Amino acid sequence: MTMSRGRFIVFEGIDASGKSTQVKLLSEYLESLGEAVHVTAEPTAGPVGSLIRQAFAERVPLDDRTIAALFVADRVDHLTNSHDGILDLIARGVTVICDRYYLSSLAYHAGDVDASWIEHSNSISTDLLRPDLTVYIDVDPDVAGSRLMERRERIDKFEVRDRLLSAYKNYEDALPAAARRESVVRVAGDRPREEVFNDVIHAVQSAGLVSV
Repeated sequence: MTMSRGRFIVFEGIDASGKSTQVKLLSEYLESLGEAVHVTAEPTAGPVGSLIRQAFAERVPLDDRTIAALFVADRVDHLTNSHDGILDLIARGVTVICDRYYLSSLAYHAGDVDASWIEHSNSISTDLLRPDLTVYIDVDPDVAGSRLMERRERIDKFEVRDRLLSAYKNYEDALPAAARRESVVRVAGDRPREEVFNDVIHAVQSAGLVSV
């Protein structure tokens, strides 16, 4: 008997868009239907991802271009490693839900590294695996900035706003091309999480990834 292939569902969006909440809700929903589900995120907790996290925490000084390259390496390892690689999980029939994938590199690194380099280098990953569905949680940068300000006391609101605006614009630039190659659904994220989740479920069902 041939084992059915698992699905690969990705959530994208700027910081504080509510992605992580929707990842959790979707994983619980699919598990309630008897699906085998693995939740993961980028940067990963693996050796390369851990170095990226240390750089973000300013424990390891790294140039922005180096960080962009590390994300590429982390993503390939995320797909191919023998411990919990996404490709192996999907081959075993596990549905993988990932918080961020290659579009995040285009959104967050395009200001530091040439966009064509980012797209070309990430083709290593997209040639290996494209998402069955990417859910983009669309939140106004000002709304996301307010959420971040509520979470953290020591934060420069102007720096945060500039970063969110840049990432938002880069997403808007990258999404149309992605939508021509794979299934991408935009969901308005500035609503109660239950309303957002209803749209997420509709997107998953419409993509044929779960029975209606």
